[in-house]
Amino acid sequence: MSNEAKVGGFTVAGLMLLAYMIIHLSGFSFGDKGYEVQAVFSHVNGLKPGNVVRFAGVDVGKVTLVQVVPEGIRATLEIGKGVQIPESSRFSIGADGLLGEKYIEITPAETNGRFLAPNSVVYGVEPQGLDTLIASADSVLGDVQKLVRSLNDILGDEKVKASLKDSAINAKAITENLSLMSAAMARMAMNNEADVAAMVQNLKGMAVSLNSVSQRIDKMVASVDNDGQTASDLREALANIRITSARVEKMAAALEGVVTDPKTASNIKETLKNARDASEKANKMLSKLDSIKVQPSVDVLYNFDSGKYKTNADVRIATSPQDFAIIGASNIGDSTKANLQIGRGNERFATRAGLIDGKAGLGIDSDVTSQLRLSVDVYDPNDLRVKFRTQYQVAPDTYFVGENDSLNKNAGRNTYFGVKRSF
Repeated sequence: MSNEAKVGGFTVAGLMLLAYMIIHLSGFSFGDKGYEVQAVFSHVNGLKPGNVVRFAGVDVGKVTLVQVVPEGIRATLEIGKGVQIPESSRFSIGADGLLGEKYIEITPAETNGRFLAPNSVVYGVEPQGLDTLIASADSVLGDVQKLVRSLNDILGDEKVKASLKDSAINAKAITENLSLMSAAMARMAMNNEADVAAMVQNLKGMAVSLNSVSQRIDKMVASVDNDGQTASDLREALANIRITSARVEKMAAALEGVVTDPKTASNIKETLKNARDASEKANKMLSKLDSIKVQPSVDVLYNFDSGKYKTNADVRIATSPQDFAIIGASNIGDSTKANLQIGRGNERFATRAGLIDGKAGLGIDSDVTSQLRLSVDVYDPNDLRVKFRTQYQVAPDTYFVGENDSLNKNAGRNTYFGVKRSF
C-alpha cells in the first residue's frame, strides 16, 4: 500500500471511531428506544431535557422534552426497552445534592399485574421548595416563642417570688434587731457591772437564737432560686449575723476576765462557742450562695422523617465550679420522660450519671470549639441505647441543635433538628 492509502485508511478509521463515540455519548440508538410516558407537574424546579429518569434508584431513561401545558408543566420521559413501571408508582423530582442536577425519581408500588402503557399520562408529586422549608421554620419558631412564654409564666410565678423575698426580708429584720440588742446590752454592761450575771445569761440565749436563725436560713438557701434581689437580701442578712456574732464574742471575751462566779464563767464560755458557730455557719452559707448558679434552657426539635416535634426543658444547677446537677424533662406532652443527673467537670469536659430519658445511664459532654459542643449518652441497661447530640451557638444563649435519640437502633427515624434557648 502506498503512503497515501495508509493515511486515508487511518483517517477513515478515526472518523468512524469519532462518529461511534458521538452516537454512544448522545444516547442515540438505531434499534427500539423503548416507550414514552407523560408526567405532569405544577412546577419542575429547573428540570430540563437530558436529565435522568430513575426507577428505585436505577437509571432507566431520560427526559426528552419539557413544555408548558394548560394542566401545568409536562415532561416527556423516554423509558428504556423492557422496563415495566407499575401504574400506581409515585413520580417526583429529586436533585443530586443541594446544587446538583435534577432528575425524575420513580418510586415503585405494588404491581397488581398492571403496568404503564406507552404515552400514559401520570401526575407527579409536588416538590418541596425553599419557600415551604422557610414556612416550616417560621412555624417552629412560633411554637418556640409560645413555649418560652409558658415557661416564663411557670418559673416567674409572682407568688413564689414574693414568698421567698418576704422570708429573706424577715430574716434581715431579725438580724438588724439582734444587732441593736447586742449594742444595747454592751452599753448596759459598761454602766452596770452588778448585772453581769443576768446579762451573760441573756447573751447565751441570744447566741442560741443566732445559731437557730442561721440553721433556718441555711434551709432557705437550699430552696431559693437565682433571683438577684433575693440573693442580695440573703447576703446582707448573713453579713449581719456574722457582724452580730463577732460583737457577742468580743463582749463575752471582755467579760470573761472580770467574772469570778463559776456559773457565769461557764455561761460566757458557752456563749463564745455559740457565737463562733453562728459566725462560721454564716461564712459557709455566704460562700455557698456565691457558688450556686441556676441556668434553665428549652429546646424544640423536629424530625423530618416522621414529621413530629419534640420539646425538652432542663435546669442546670451548679453548686460549685466543678459540681452540677440537671433536672428536667424530655419529649414534654408526649410520653414525657424525666432527666435527673449529677455531674462533675468544667466547660471543656464533663461527665454525668443518673436518669436519662427516664432510664439509668451515663453521659459525656465536650466542647470541641468555643461554639460547638458534643454530647454522648449511653442509657437503658435493659435495651441499650446510644444518644448523640451536637449544639452550635448561633447567637448569645441561642443554639442550633442536632440530636439522635438511638444511634444504634433505626438512626434515621430518631434524628431531630431544632433550636435551643438558655435563660
